[in-house]
Amino acid sequence: MHILIVDDHDLFRQGVARSLLDRMGDLTVSEADCLKAAVRVIHEEHRGLDLVLLDHSLPDGEGLSLVKKLQTTHPLLPVAMLSAYEDYVLMRAAMDAGAVGFIPKSTPPTVLLGAVQLLLSGGVYIPPNLYQMSLQAETATASLTLTGRQEEVLQLLRCGHSNKEIAWRLNIAEATVKAHVTAILKYCGVSSRQMLQKTKSQG
Repeated sequence: MHILIVDDHDLFRQGVARSLLDRMGDLTVSEADCLKAAVRVIHEEHRGLDLVLLDHSLPDGEGLSLVKKLQTTHPLLPVAMLSAYEDYVLMRAAMDAGAVGFIPKSTPPTVLLGAVQLLLSGGVYIPPNLYQMSLQAETATASLTLTGRQEEVLQLLRCGHSNKEIAWRLNIAEATVKAHVTAILKYCGVSSRQMLQKTKSQG
């Protein structure tokens, strides 16, 4: 296995390299301290590289830019982002750009080793706490808007129709109506369908 570690902090970069070499058997580690050096190593060694551990904050630019570039030049080369912070926004940006992992620099050596082994086996690594934040954000985003069907249900609710009447009018199951009503009440920030009618009359 051949890993490239890209980080401008010599002690951290060398420490990660030594930790991995001590704990893994057949491993080769290359190092780079900036984007330019990383690009040079990747150009020369990309056929033998199995993983790039890439710091985001580098002297000559942001690691995220290289993640995006590699998706075009070397799309099969796995890249994991290193970060000094457990930054959910950066994690999402890195994963959206094509990274296969996000590893905070505060990660304990044993966890780092497990993350690297997972990445080398073709997996994806995100710290559990950031994964949980991702799920919460996706749930929040999903609740920002109503679907077209939910808009129809909302209009009928505000007219005072029962679930059974709504199901008949829209030709859907009553259980489906109940699910839509629950989502609508949450979206509108009210606890009952009567409150929906009040918001209409007040508007």
